[in-house]
Formats: sequence, C-alpha cells, structure tokens
Amino acid sequence: MVTVQEAEAIIKDHWLPAKTESIPIASCVGRVLAEPIYADRDYPPINRVLMDGIAINYAAYAAGQRSFAVAGIAPAGTSPATLPDPQQCLEVMTGCALPLGSDLVIPYEQIRIEGGIATITQEVERNRGDFVHPQGSDCSAGALVLRPGITLKSIHVGILASFGYSRIQVERTPRIKVVATGSELIPIEQTPAPYQLRRSNAEALRAALLAYGYTEVETDHLPDDPAAIATHYQANTPNYDLLIYSGGVSRGKCDYLPAIWQSCGVTAYIHGVAQKPGKPMWFGIDHQANTIVWGLPGNPISALVCLHRYLLNRNTDSGHLSEVITFKPNLTLFVPVKMSANRVFTPIMPNNSGDFIALTDSDGFVELPPAQTTLSPEQSIQFYPWY
Repeated sequence: MVTVQEAEAIIKDHWLPAKTESIPIASCVGRVLAEPIYADRDYPPINRVLMDGIAINYAAYAAGQRSFAVAGIAPAGTSPATLPDPQQCLEVMTGCALPLGSDLVIPYEQIRIEGGIATITQEVERNRGDFVHPQGSDCSAGALVLRPGITLKSIHVGILASFGYSRIQVERTPRIKVVATGSELIPIEQTPAPYQLRRSNAEALRAALLAYGYTEVETDHLPDDPAAIATHYQANTPNYDLLIYSGGVSRGKCDYLPAIWQSCGVTAYIHGVAQKPGKPMWFGIDHQANTIVWGLPGNPISALVCLHRYLLNRNTDSGHLSEVITFKPNLTLFVPVKMSANRVFTPIMPNNSGDFIALTDSDGFVELPPAQTTLSPEQSIQFYPWY
C-alpha cells in the first residue's frame, strides 16, 4: 500500500492533461484558461488623459504662468492633437491622447474658463505627468498578460477584449461517468428485497461532482459479471475522460474490476492506500484511450471520502478538534465532523464505512496523521468539506 501523500502525488503526476476547446469570451467565465494571453500592443497604447480638463506645457506652469489661451479641444477617439504654443492650452477629454507638446493635465474642477482664457483657480502641488496614463505603463506589447491554468472571472473578459481575443482556448469540461457495480444494487425507484440495496453511491458521487463544478457527469450500473464489465468498459472509454467506479476493487472473489481493467490495457498506479476508510482504492490510466480509470470502494463513506480527498479538495480549511481522539497508528484516518463557526471540529464516529446515515449532520471530514495514536485539540488539523 502507498501512503495518502504518495497516492495524492501519484494521482497528480499521472492525471491526464485536460482537453481543450475554443469558445467565445462571452462564455468563458468560470472556465480554465488553456492558452497564454499576450498583449498585442502597449497598454495604454497612447499617453492617455485621465481627467476632463486642460493640457498644458509643464515648463510654462513651472515658470509661473497660470492663465492659458484655449487653442482648441482634443476629444477622445481622435489622433493626438498638437499644442500649438507652450503658452496656450487645449481642452482635453478623459481617454483622449495627450496632445503633443503638453505634459500636464489640470482638471476642470481646478480652473475657470472665461473669454477663451483658462485660469488656474486652485493652487496645489503639481508635477509633470499629473493625470496622464503613460503609454505602456500597464504592459508592453508582447507581454504575457494571463497565464494558462487560471479560472476566468468577469474582469478577465475585459482584458481579453482589450487585446483582441474574441475567442480563446479553455480546458474542456471532462466527460465523466460514475459506474456503480454490484448485483445487489437496484434502481432507486424500486422497492428492494432485504438482500438488495438502492443505487445510492453513484447518485451521491454524481451530486458532489456537479456541485464542485463538473457539468458532464452521467451514471451507470453494472452487475458482478466479468463479461458485462469488460464489454461496458470497451464501449465507454472512447466517450469519457474519467470513469469512476464504485465497488468491485477489493480482494473478494467477485471484485473483478482490477483484473479486467488491466486485461483491457489499463496501467495500474495505485491499488491500496494506507487509509481508513477507503483502503482498497484503485487508480490507473488507459493511455491508448486517454481515459482515467478510478476505482473507489463500494462503501458509501469510503467512496465519498476518496472522491473529496483526492479530487474535490479545492476549498480545504484547517482548525482544531473539540476533543481528544485516540486511534490506531499506521493508517491515515478520515473522521466525519461537524464544524462550528470558529473552525472547531466535533467528531462524528460512524459504526462502519457503510453507515452513511451518520453523515447526516456532518460538514466534511478531517485527516488524522498515521504517525500518531492521539490527537489533541491543541493540534491544527486539515478539514475537507462535503460538496
């Protein structure tokens, strides 16, 4: 068996790169960027005026001049105007190009214009370049603006549009199928016999994946039939990026899945993790089909813990236990907990890994390290929330 940390590293190292697709930027919020975004020009591309007012020559101002004849208006959306005389000024609008020959903007609030003469009415400290957004001060042409791997937000849409990107490459949402295995499982709308169970695992796993943000998640069911399992696998690998199985991965005589996967060409990287619950977890890659194959234990708590610990672990937190916990060493222990407002975790101890009713009041689970036998409230501990 590998440790939890080793399993985490193996899964991360062997997880297949996401496939990509081109989409309009109007649809990109919440998607993961899959290409570098470069500036196609300086930003701003001109010396840009930041306030409505007048543009003057700083040297004239520094020499004591406070009244300037208005030589014209420079609106936004036109090529740069030219200040005809250093002792004159041009009225400028926010966003326009700074007139050539000028290097200081004074807002309208600080001047008075009468008879074609602009007079400064407020004396404040002024410097060359005031209210001017210098060309290239945000970024230069060719600069890397957005790196691949970021989750795009609304602010990024404006950046993309500014640099001419109407479509971009994003990571395609992976196509996932959750497969419940076991001849004892029946559809949830049917009434089970005492020896049967409704297919709850697949529904819980799918709900968690959807809540996390995956959008293409389907469920299926397979009986404990090697031929049916193999046929199903071969039919589904071309259509899915990730196949998640629940059950059939332990060491029992009806746990056919690991042998069938390997006979179908899947490379096994994990079979057994030193953790409780979830010890039989299996992980492999079908490199020919570019499909990830992940076998989770059939017990409900085991399956949910594995899914959240190794895949849905984006929003972890830390805190402290409400009481001392004593446990056996050599296995990482995952314990469901109720979290208080100040991140104090109250343990909820299920009867076993099939006791999913015990999870009713839990908010997630904490991870107890294998090298200890006792964990006290003074020690910080990692928390994984349910989705």
